[in-house]
Amino acid sequence: MKMPVDVCFFDFDGTLGDTRNGICNAWKQTIAEIGVECPDFDRIFRVGPPVDIMAKLLFPEASEALHAELCRRYKSCYDNSEMLDEKPYPWSREILDFCRDSGRKIYVVTYKRLKPTLKLIERYGFREYFSGVFCTDVFPGQFISKVDLLKLAVRVSGVPAERGLMIGDTEMDIIAGHETGTHTLAVSWGYGPLEILQKAEPEFMVADKAGFIDFFQHNLC
Repeated sequence: MKMPVDVCFFDFDGTLGDTRNGICNAWKQTIAEIGVECPDFDRIFRVGPPVDIMAKLLFPEASEALHAELCRRYKSCYDNSEMLDEKPYPWSREILDFCRDSGRKIYVVTYKRLKPTLKLIERYGFREYFSGVFCTDVFPGQFISKVDLLKLAVRVSGVPAERGLMIGDTEMDIIAGHETGTHTLAVSWGYGPLEILQKAEPEFMVADKAGFIDFFQHNLC
């Protein structure tokens, strides 16, 4: 039986944009500026977790003061960078066109902060697609989880959660969808390890643009 879906909530990093290089370079610059060493950086680093979680993963034995300094410096470094290494996936515009042309609202729900998210959206020429953008600093000075971000986006959309679809590349996106009550679609072209993504139990998973469009045509009203 087909599902009624009126609104799509897209994660950004690893779902619409290939942003790994810019984020990775900003972390390496931050670590170099502070003058600490992280020999296991390449093994530990991943795109997806919030900044404070990433700092603790990279430096699990560091003090709270150092974690706070890492986060502060990283945010400044990344938010003010040119992000020239960050590109939209070749198929991102096509899937956004498909969603919009099907009459559905589209929102971004991301752990990125607003400044870099809007910078990339404008550069990619994606602003026309989105009815709203929800970022982790939506309430200045207050961290908000992906679950709460999605719940806020659902309320603003005016559409019942069960008529929404959360689309993302990590387990955090799928868990947010489950806890909010939306349908969930995992995309495997991003940064989430496949085995962890599968353990989050998304309702559906697609590997490419063709799979995405096929999903919409065969599973949604």
